[in-house]
Amino acid sequence: MNYFGYDIGTVADFYIAPICFFLIIYISRHTVKINDPWEQKVFNNALILKLLSGLLICAIYIFYYKGGDTIIYMHDALILENVFWKLPSDYFDFLFNGMYDTEKGRINLWKHFFHLRDYNLEYFSYRHDERAFFVARLASICAIITGGSFYSTSMLFGTFAAIGVWKLYKIFAEYYPVFKRQLIYTVIFIPSVMFWGAGVLKDPITFGALCFLMHNFHNILKRRNIASSVIGCLIYGFILLAIKPYILNAFIVGIGSWVLSNYLVKIKSVVFQVLLLPLLLGFSIGIVMFFLDVLGSDTGKYSLEKVLDEAALVQNDLKQDYYGGHRFDIGTFEPTIGGVLSKAPIAIFTTLYRPFIWEAKNIFVFISALEATVILIFTFIAIFRIKIYNLQGILLINPILFFSFIFSLFFSFFLGLTTANFGALVRYKIPLMPFYVSMVYILSNYAKVPKKQKD
Repeated sequence: MNYFGYDIGTVADFYIAPICFFLIIYISRHTVKINDPWEQKVFNNALILKLLSGLLICAIYIFYYKGGDTIIYMHDALILENVFWKLPSDYFDFLFNGMYDTEKGRINLWKHFFHLRDYNLEYFSYRHDERAFFVARLASICAIITGGSFYSTSMLFGTFAAIGVWKLYKIFAEYYPVFKRQLIYTVIFIPSVMFWGAGVLKDPITFGALCFLMHNFHNILKRRNIASSVIGCLIYGFILLAIKPYILNAFIVGIGSWVLSNYLVKIKSVVFQVLLLPLLLGFSIGIVMFFLDVLGSDTGKYSLEKVLDEAALVQNDLKQDYYGGHRFDIGTFEPTIGGVLSKAPIAIFTTLYRPFIWEAKNIFVFISALEATVILIFTFIAIFRIKIYNLQGILLINPILFFSFIFSLFFSFFLGLTTANFGALVRYKIPLMPFYVSMVYILSNYAKVPKKQKD
């Protein structure tokens, strides 16, 4: 299709994409070190499905939606690719600084505009949206490598997510080897995660970055490859901050609780054990607020006041008629801590267990509704089997489950506040899914965990 002067998904793509498809598989097999033949087979199958998902997303947006954000990302990426070949200095300025003008010290929405027009190049559609333009900047690197191939760029985005989720699977398998085979379905092969974790979109980048961030932080906790893991945490944390800061906020809450619990759980006082979980939650919330205030004092963009205002504005905007028939409403709230907390239960429930089947109005939302129904059923099974009063004790002696619980709680809270459209919710909640689904599955089968792993 042609989008403002740029052909996206052309016939040439059909020649480049197969080459890229097999090159990705070949290179991945030789760079991702896997010693177990069964695991190698799982990884190969997961990677192939991810690449096919990337191709399918391209076809859906071109032939079914006839446009959409992935097309706009690629449009801006192709402009940047052309800038790379014509004006390399301008390209690297865009790549590393975005729309920030280092000479003037401020955001300049028309930076290098006349340079581009001198070369008969279009201008960026996402010049007003720093987070979206960041994705276009990343896509431009792939576009340069693939000769501007939309399908190939989509597959490269998916590959990043596929390797990241494999790293996440290995963490869960390290803690619960008894569920090694079952965890591939709760981490890797979740349908919505497999499909939406590909394509030229924000979602595969933020999902992959979260998985790699978890992998690197886990290495630090285990004192493995500390220097490279610290660098990895900084890189992937920066990516999340640049695209979807709320994911990083939820991660910080979860990790803060995990680290603190390692020390506090050794205290034998029964009274203190009962108070431990709310204390950890309060401490972690304090970490995030401090984090937001520190950033806010430097840039003004991520201050607590700004975050609350944005949550209310986004929620109200997404409920408008121009978003189509997949809207839902958690109710209006004031941009204050009290107003936001009043919506916590419905925001969390909506993110985790909706859409309901009767709320689905297309095939993509319907598949997500089926997933949500299965998750809700397994949640009830887990609660019934372990008894709700045993939950805190089990979580505190299982660090990855404790992290998954806290992360899921806060991620779903943040997401539920700032999303009011089921079509968006299906995509946005994929970073949550492997953590929550794996936690629920392990809890529902906790009796099968060997006793030495419980101690």
